[in-house]
Amino acid sequence: MRAHVEMINEADYVWHPAELPGGTGEVLEKRLSVDEEDGSSSLLLEFETDWSRPAGVPHADTEFFVLSGSITYDGTVMGEWEYLHVPAGVPMAELRVAAGTRLLHWREYGTSRFTVAGERWNDARGDVTVTNPADLEWKSTLEFVEGPLSPLYIKMLHHDPETNFYTRLIKAPVGWEEPRMLHHPVYEEYFTLAGRTESLHGDAGIGTYTFRPSHIKHGHFQTKEETIWIIRCDGALENFHTVDSWIEWGGTAVNYDPEIHPPRPSTLPVRSASTGPWDPRRA
Repeated sequence: MRAHVEMINEADYVWHPAELPGGTGEVLEKRLSVDEEDGSSSLLLEFETDWSRPAGVPHADTEFFVLSGSITYDGTVMGEWEYLHVPAGVPMAELRVAAGTRLLHWREYGTSRFTVAGERWNDARGDVTVTNPADLEWKSTLEFVEGPLSPLYIKMLHHDPETNFYTRLIKAPVGWEEPRMLHHPVYEEYFTLAGRTESLHGDAGIGTYTFRPSHIKHGHFQTKEETIWIIRCDGALENFHTVDSWIEWGGTAVNYDPEIHPPRPSTLPVRSASTGPWDPRRA
């Protein structure tokens, strides 16, 4: 299980040599969150030189999202906000990354191990997908999930129909609000790509990262600018709402049974130095 990380700006992480076996070039990584039990990792990569890796097989479900710069996959150049997904055990083609490129990189249910020129695993599911969000239309969240008081807008980058694991872009118009407290039966992870949001946990601008394990309460959101996040969940997202909230996790359950889906009591999570100390009047 990963630790709860609440609104840490990327500037407050330190650089490490990147763990990208089989590749050639100089790459640094910031470890946004890591599961020390199964090796799952959420990483920010910065390529100091051109980098390349030959075709092979990743040992974890693998995702790349281009923040800036470009990558070339199987001869196709991918630019800003384009997305590559490779299931564990599925062969992927050669990958090249231009110097100066910044990527978000996720490895789920496995480590960084990579078998060059490997063959497809017998139990592998799915295929490699390349997605350009510019080719997709924004769709209202009301088409996907019940609960929001006003719609957000989604572009689905990846969805596993067997586990309901997904990665998607979510856009909130300026002035969007969610005054209730929320928690979910699955984990929720996001990185802010554009805009700024206020909440009980503080302000979240571009480069702000959060990882919430299941049943961690959060809320009282308001967007000060049009805001776009890339969000991942390890299952179907349900919004459990609490009103009349008190202290950190008390209140009146609205649409869930607190015996089945209890909000998890939590100490204060790690805090971003850029954001400043916790304000007990808002935390």
